[in-house]
Amino acid sequence: MRILSLIITILCLSFNLLAQNTLSGIVTEEATGQPIPSAHITIGKQTFAANASGEFNVSDIREDSLRVIVSAIGFIKQEITVVFKHNNQFLKISMSEDQKLLDEVIVVGTRTENLIMDIPGRIEMITAEKLRLINNNSVDEVIAFLPGVQTSRTFGLFSHKATVSMRGVSGKEQARTLVLLDGVPVNKSDGGSVNWNLISTGDIEKIEVMKGPGSSLYGGNAMGGIINIVSKKPTKKFEGNLTTSYGTYNTRGIKGSIGGVPKIGYYWAASGLYRKSDGYIVQSYADRISNPHIIKSNFDEKVLNMIAGYSRSEKFSAGINFTFYDDRRGTGEKVYQPYGNTTDHDTYSVRASLSGKNTHWNWNASLFYMAEKYKRVSEWLKDDYTWYDVISKRVDYGLLTGVHRTFRNHTLSAGFDVRKGSVNASDIYFTSTDQVDNRGKMDFYAFYIQDFLRLFNNRITIISGLRYDNSTFYQGAFTILQPSSETDFMQDYQFSNLSNQTWGAVSPRLSIQYTPNDDLRIYAGYSKGFRPSVLDDLCRSGRIRGGFKVANPQLNPEHLHNLEIGGDYKPAEWAKISLSAYNSIGRDFLYYVSTGDSIDMGFGNRPIMIRANISDVRIYGFEMNMTLSPLDYLNFFGAYAWNESIISNYEPISKAENIDLTGKFLTDVPVHSFSAGALIRSAIADCSITGRYVGEMFINDQNITDDILLTEKYPAAFTLDMKVQREFYKILTASLSIQNLLDKKIYESKGAVGPGRFIMLDLGVKF
Repeated sequence: MRILSLIITILCLSFNLLAQNTLSGIVTEEATGQPIPSAHITIGKQTFAANASGEFNVSDIREDSLRVIVSAIGFIKQEITVVFKHNNQFLKISMSEDQKLLDEVIVVGTRTENLIMDIPGRIEMITAEKLRLINNNSVDEVIAFLPGVQTSRTFGLFSHKATVSMRGVSGKEQARTLVLLDGVPVNKSDGGSVNWNLISTGDIEKIEVMKGPGSSLYGGNAMGGIINIVSKKPTKKFEGNLTTSYGTYNTRGIKGSIGGVPKIGYYWAASGLYRKSDGYIVQSYADRISNPHIIKSNFDEKVLNMIAGYSRSEKFSAGINFTFYDDRRGTGEKVYQPYGNTTDHDTYSVRASLSGKNTHWNWNASLFYMAEKYKRVSEWLKDDYTWYDVISKRVDYGLLTGVHRTFRNHTLSAGFDVRKGSVNASDIYFTSTDQVDNRGKMDFYAFYIQDFLRLFNNRITIISGLRYDNSTFYQGAFTILQPSSETDFMQDYQFSNLSNQTWGAVSPRLSIQYTPNDDLRIYAGYSKGFRPSVLDDLCRSGRIRGGFKVANPQLNPEHLHNLEIGGDYKPAEWAKISLSAYNSIGRDFLYYVSTGDSIDMGFGNRPIMIRANISDVRIYGFEMNMTLSPLDYLNFFGAYAWNESIISNYEPISKAENIDLTGKFLTDVPVHSFSAGALIRSAIADCSITGRYVGEMFINDQNITDDILLTEKYPAAFTLDMKVQREFYKILTASLSIQNLLDKKIYESKGAVGPGRFIMLDLGVKF
């Protein structure tokens, strides 16, 4: 009897096993027939990933019928009901592109492609269409409309330096915001600065902006946030455009591009820009009266950009980019030199990238090299004539690598980065025997790892990551050759033969998001930022805005701990509201402070400043963003940000110092800011009107009255811009742009004033 029972049990189990089904198939692109690697196949509560050939196989299925959800980034989701007529069922699934979702695919949040809505954090994106519609003469002017983003470009196109910062980490400090061009850093190791003038808006496909520390993926300069600018690639066999422009202050220019796809998978393009302007007088009325050598500040610039590459599938792609930039910007004073006081940036940049996929792993690698020769001509006539040139050679190069693999609900990423930067600069005096040299080098080595976990059909997503950075500063020196009375005041600050300084830091990240439905998401997270000082603060003493700054080769890195919560809600298909709140604590925060001493640099006493590590800085903030698209041709947006950046604990840099900065606000950071706009597309013309308000900001570290502006704060400013453009016969374009429509006067620390109302007319042809 027992033997009979055993036989029956075995037979039942066998029949049950025989009844189990297997589902296999392949997922391909509808347009090209190419496989879609890593497509997600969801059956019930389980999600499986297709392999590199787009194939999948799911066994041990007990049901006779089931619902299968197939999804992939950039493609329209499909739901399929499968009825098993036999044990082995094969599906051939063709997926079509979802252009709306393609516009929302980003890499900046994870170093892999994902949808913005899937990333637990605050990430914004500016599309090529928004770049086209909003009035702008440079990339940073468009980014400024995002909440919590602050830009400094007082003189518009005439500014030789512009900065973009986020969330109150000091408004004129570019080094805390990492800027990437196609995933490659463009911040210079010398000062952390970015030459925004060399990035043409016509070459951009989209801009990805991640707020809050991104050091767990990108290291030092990402302490305050990340901006990734994605270049446009040609889509036709041959295409091109040519545009001429003319505007205020006799500003004229021409830009154009050509490119094409000669064979499937291959592409090439070249673009160029040339602009110049007679300019205007930026100096204050008092300066004009006291200085007979004041002239107009002008500019002359040219950009050449070339790209080529191969990209047919995920299995292998390659690309190379070359950029050349040359400018000369006058700063408004001329005594004897042909162009007077000027700044020049001669820049050469090469970027190369490789990526591919084998059976299980995606991989990518990017090489970059950027060399800038900076020249500043400085001359003035007080009691005596003084003329010297600053010649600075800045070089940055490196390698970025990464691999990632998707298995079940996890996407595991890892990689290592190597970056090297150097500066070799001299102030060469022609009216005396002096030569002031500064030099230094910085090496960066890092390794990172990250896990992106998706649960409950993407309803819950969790990102955990960790990065270790090792930075070394070496060969730093500040010396004076054949000193005279011109540089006597600098002699006590010389140094050389320093010991190497090495710093290490671990930057963690943990964030979680809950998405109950397609109309709502809520996220929270913690991240830590890390940044060593820039070479300019470690090894250069010299004149700066409003005084004299002393090099501090003993600076320690700064750290930022950030807690953040936020969410998005769509009350209707055409409306979206986004909210974020954050609390950041800065440790050893790098900040310019006064030593309490002053120095006579030949034209009166000026305060001595030094970059120092402040013990504690507290930054609190709240951001709100709203977009409304009630009609296909009409779009409204509005954004507001509140921020308080306060020094919560200050330890004097020396016992003799009697200044206490505890409780003081950081300089150049507005408490309130907002922006709003309307974008209209119609058969008659495309129009936009945008406004931006920036609140009051403290001028100096002690929050006291400034000697030049006679106030402790920069006044609040509201500017209004507009743009009207139209296409004729599908090949001709015309546009009229007016910046600062109300002609608001915006002042800088020395009393210099912005260009006011600025009008540009553009005429173009495309083919």
